[in-house]
Amino acid sequence: MQAFFAAIDRYSDADTETRETMEAEIWQRYGVMRAVLALDMSKFSVSVRRDGVLSYLCRIRRMHAVTAPVVVEHGGEVVKFEADNLLAAFADAKEAMKAAVKMRHLMMNDTRAQPVSIGLSYGRILLIANTDAHGDAVNTAFKLGEDVADTGEILASRAFADALGASHHYALEPQQISIAGLQLDAFRVHA
Repeated sequence: MQAFFAAIDRYSDADTETRETMEAEIWQRYGVMRAVLALDMSKFSVSVRRDGVLSYLCRIRRMHAVTAPVVVEHGGEVVKFEADNLLAAFADAKEAMKAAVKMRHLMMNDTRAQPVSIGLSYGRILLIANTDAHGDAVNTAFKLGEDVADTGEILASRAFADALGASHHYALEPQQISIAGLQLDAFRVHA
């Protein structure tokens, strides 16, 4: 992460002429096309207030234990866990979808876990392995998973649906979403 932030700092301090070259170098080093999965544990604040923080920390740890193996099983990378969130990246959108469906099922049926909501997107992102990711696909996945999806719901962006292609068995219900000044074409996943 230090190397990434050092590159960003150099970019920030550079003159306009130099920035173009530096931006290309940053994208060359860290840029990848990925399916992005953003998982959020539902009703975080209510649960902490009702059950106490230790109970909720146990559920967060359970989420880690349940979801990380699913990400790996489907060829993805756990980018990071942060508070009650998981950020994962997948080279293949179909595998990201399979992981999302399995995670939702496991978390909804585990009495020691908390139900989740999941957002999926796809696009070119800056990926700092096992540490962080940045880009529109990351932002969109989090908007869908944290801010829009209801408990137990999986929402996918138009870019994700396009990357998924036509050869899948999931029902995708179109949604028009407006949030934080963004207009998103998305899909509710029925699986």
